[in-house]
Amino acid sequence: MSRKLRVAWIAVAVLAVGAVSASDVGLTSVLYPEGKNVDVPMAGTQRAPAATLSAKVKHQSGQSSIEIQSKNLPPAVLFGGDIVSYVVWAVSPDGTSENLGGIANDDAAKGTATYSTAKRDFAMMITAEPIVTVRTPGELVVFFSGTPGQKNVQPTGFTFGGLSDRGGRITSERDSIAGMSYKADKKNPLALIQAEKAIELVDRFEAKKYDEKTCDDALAALTEARDLKGQKQLDASKRTITLAGQALSKTVQMVEAAKAAEAQAAKKALAGQASDLETELAAVTATLAATKTTLSNTESELAQSQATSSKLAKKQEAIIERLTEALGQMAYGAKTDRGYVVSLSGVAFPTGESALKTEGKYVLAKLSGVMLAFDDVKLSIEGHTDSTGSDETNRKLSLARADSVKVFLTEMGVAASIMTTAGLGPEKPLMPNDTPEGRARNRRVEIVMVDAR
Repeated sequence: MSRKLRVAWIAVAVLAVGAVSASDVGLTSVLYPEGKNVDVPMAGTQRAPAATLSAKVKHQSGQSSIEIQSKNLPPAVLFGGDIVSYVVWAVSPDGTSENLGGIANDDAAKGTATYSTAKRDFAMMITAEPIVTVRTPGELVVFFSGTPGQKNVQPTGFTFGGLSDRGGRITSERDSIAGMSYKADKKNPLALIQAEKAIELVDRFEAKKYDEKTCDDALAALTEARDLKGQKQLDASKRTITLAGQALSKTVQMVEAAKAAEAQAAKKALAGQASDLETELAAVTATLAATKTTLSNTESELAQSQATSSKLAKKQEAIIERLTEALGQMAYGAKTDRGYVVSLSGVAFPTGESALKTEGKYVLAKLSGVMLAFDDVKLSIEGHTDSTGSDETNRKLSLARADSVKVFLTEMGVAASIMTTAGLGPEKPLMPNDTPEGRARNRRVEIVMVDAR
């Protein structure tokens, strides 16, 4: 994967669907009656300031209109770090969430904002975010809707697990702003702060590589906002935020498309190898079944069983030799004092990353098939690097690669309980690190097959 795609994919983890769930939150969905105004109470979480919020919802002709009134609501910049905005969400019991827009986008601590959604059965939630155009709600939930007191509504409690920790890339200086107040700064109004943060995110996620014109327009709007005052500054700041959001959204879409194409290509490559793998796995499974049958013989047949075991050992040796021939350039195997060692070369991984390439997965799939023919065997999976870079970085990378191998072998049916991993970094080189060839040999993952009896 190119550096451009790797960097931009971070933006997907941070701003798009698919980010890791940080925690669950209990919500109450309401099935709103047709054509009726419904007053909905809004409650604050332990993260929220001492503000008063209320909502009014009316569903009519396939559309729900929402009015949210706020009083004494300080801006989200009090969270510090990357957090500058509040976002209102409509959340359905099926787990889908819709960004309805921002709230309190100026220095006023009170106001009224209106939104709309095609949803009819939903809960409302307000989160503190880095920008109003995020596509999934973050873990900083500050307010959520409760149960209306009217009789003509149908509330349903549910747990929403779609909160995102933004992959750890978006941070705040504090988890709660309860009891805090905000003093407006005329020289640095809130809208300008939000615009500055939007441009910072555009730069951080290199959105200009995917939408140069919109990024340039956003930066020009920010430059204009810095030079203006009053309403003109507010308008230019809002334009900056809108343009930055468009650029980030396009970045997400293009990276997602590239990632999908890459996944499709990998799937196609694996499909071409599937037939051979299935044949080998079936043969090994049959060998294992025959072995278990032999070992279950009665004591009166022990002598015959031992003779059969001797033949099986030779057969296992032949399987190992066959595997060694099949490993190709991606790996090699050899007997050592520690046991039989399969060495997976560094080219099985993208440079500086721990995710397995398709070729590496193919080799490990072959190895997992052979493992089915062995009883009482444990695997010691050890990651190694060359001496380039810091020891700490190399140890983390070598352990991450060893862990990736263990996860894939587990997915292929090898018991996790027989595997251990270690990240040894550059401490056990096979060759001197002063040549490219030597460094290439030293970048590897070794899988040591040890008799556990």
